[in-house]
Amino acid sequence: MKIAPSSGLEGLVIKENQIETTPVSEIPEEEQKFYDTGEIIRPSFGEQYAVLQCEAISLSVPVYWGSSAELLERGACQASSSVVIGEKGNSVIDANVNTFFADLNKLETGDSITLYTSYGIFEYQVSEKIQFLNTDKKYVLPTEDDRLTLYTCEAQVLGTSDNRTGVTCNLISRKFYNPAEGEAES
Repeated sequence: MKIAPSSGLEGLVIKENQIETTPVSEIPEEEQKFYDTGEIIRPSFGEQYAVLQCEAISLSVPVYWGSSAELLERGACQASSSVVIGEKGNSVIDANVNTFFADLNKLETGDSITLYTSYGIFEYQVSEKIQFLNTDKKYVLPTEDDRLTLYTCEAQVLGTSDNRTGVTCNLISRKFYNPAEGEAES
């Protein structure tokens, strides 16, 4: 664990975790033991709990729970008001346009995004490109469907933009490493 330097968030503990990112297709068949439902491990604020990968834009970025300037320097941040990856609802992740999400606007409908966690692998498909003002909460609010929302500021030469750009994605596959409590192991 590392303690971030003093910057207004005294005591922020940033926890780096090793997350396995082997694609399912590269896992030997005899080692592939996945479950449709499973135990979700809720992260602490400042904890890296996922790796987001997208081959279409050559992206591989750590995902931290919560958001702060220090965390945004290290990777993408998931809004703690959104659902943990694997829970039903809207998982909302953002990152800086000048770093990790510089090519987010190049994603197209149908592109695949994979989130690796310590408890499973979650695959999504881009369903819609979005643009909205930072005051518009439409895309970051809770939803009933299994959704991933990725967004960033629009690139701007000077200052900060009030415009956001990103994508919404539909869950296409969920593979838990361990069964949910009460689910029989096969």
